[in-house]
Amino acid sequence: MRRLRVIALCLLLCGCMQSKNLDEYAYVLNVGVSRGTTMPYLLTALVSVPGGTEDTRVENTVISAEGRSFSEAYETLNAAYPGRLSFARTSLLAIGEDLARAGEQTAFLNFAFGKPDLWQNLRVVAVKPPIRDVFEGWISEADPSLRKIKTAVGDLAIESGLAADTGYSTYLEAISDKRFDVMLAYAGVNAYDLQPDLVGGETYPYLGGTLLVESALKTSTAGSAVFDGDRMVGLLDGRHTMEVLMVTDAFRKGELGFTLADGTEVRLKLYRMRAPKLRLKNGTASVRLYLEADVLEPEGLSMDRNVLRSQLEEQLEDELLTVLSALQRANSDAMGFGRLRAAQFRRVSDWEACDWKAEYRVLSVTFSVSLMLKNDAQRE
Repeated sequence: MRRLRVIALCLLLCGCMQSKNLDEYAYVLNVGVSRGTTMPYLLTALVSVPGGTEDTRVENTVISAEGRSFSEAYETLNAAYPGRLSFARTSLLAIGEDLARAGEQTAFLNFAFGKPDLWQNLRVVAVKPPIRDVFEGWISEADPSLRKIKTAVGDLAIESGLAADTGYSTYLEAISDKRFDVMLAYAGVNAYDLQPDLVGGETYPYLGGTLLVESALKTSTAGSAVFDGDRMVGLLDGRHTMEVLMVTDAFRKGELGFTLADGTEVRLKLYRMRAPKLRLKNGTASVRLYLEADVLEPEGLSMDRNVLRSQLEEQLEDELLTVLSALQRANSDAMGFGRLRAAQFRRVSDWEACDWKAEYRVLSVTFSVSLMLKNDAQRE
C-alpha cells in the first residue's frame, strides 16, 4: 500500500509539471509590480534559467511586460518568454512606490491567488522604481542563486533592526483585518538620493541595489516604507524603524547613538531582554520596553551608571513619542495598538463597526523604557 502511494504521488507531481523537462522551465526568483510607461501596469521578473543537460551554470536575467491589467501583463510576459515561467521558487515580491502610494497593488495581490502560484511565505519589499534597475543590481556571479539577497532583508532586521521584515501573509492580514499596519523594507538603486522622513527632515532610507547597504554607525542607511492599510504614506529611516520594531517585538538587537546632557556622544549596542508590555484602556495606552545595552563608545566612560541609564531611558522614551506622533499624523498604526483594541470586542461585527483609526489618531500613549546596562544588577 505504501509503495502504491509513492507511485501515485510521483504521477501527481509529474502531472503538475505537465510532462515538461526541468530545463524547459525558467524560475522566477523575484517578481515586481509597478506602473507602466505606455500601459497602466508593469510586471517585472528576475528569472533564473538553468543550463542544458551538459551545462550546470545558471543564468539570471530580468524580463518585463506591460498590460492594461496585471492578468494581461502576466500573459504577455509568459507569451514573450521562450520557456515556461514557474513561480515555484519565487521568494520576493517588490511593490513599486508609485503603485503603493495609490494603493493600487491590491489588484495584483488579488490576481496573485490566480495564475502565478505565488507562495504565501514571500518576503515583501517596497521599491523606488524602476524595479528592473533594482533587480539587475542584485544579479551577481558570486551569488547566482540570489540566496544571500533572499535572506539579507531578514538578516538586516534581526542583526541590526534597521529595516522591517514583512511576509506576504502578514501583509495580507494587515489589509484584511485592519488591526495593524505594516512597514516594508525599502529598496532603491541610488543610495545617495535623499528622501523625506515621516518624523521630519530628510534621510537615506535605501537598502541599496548593487548590495544591501548597512552600517551600524549610520542608522539612516536603511529604513522602511510605512503603510496605512494598503496605501504607502511615507518612509522611516533605520533609527525610527528600529524604535517601531521595539514596540512590535520584532526587534532583537541593534546600535543607536545618543547625546548626553553634557554633550558627550554615546553609542550603544541594544538587545531585547523580554517581550514588551502593551496595555490599552479608555483611550489611553502604555508601553513598557525591556532592553539591555553595551556602551560601545566612548571607552571608559566615567559617569554614574544610574545617571547615565536615566538619561538614555528618557531620550529613548521621548523619541518613541515623536515617532508615534508622526505615525498618528500619517494614520498608520505601525506599532499595532489596534490589536489591543480589537481584542476588547467579543464579536467581529462590533470590531468592524468601530472607527479605530479615528480613536488611534487621538490615542494617548505613555512609553516607559527599562534599560539594563551590562554588569548592572537586573531591574524589574
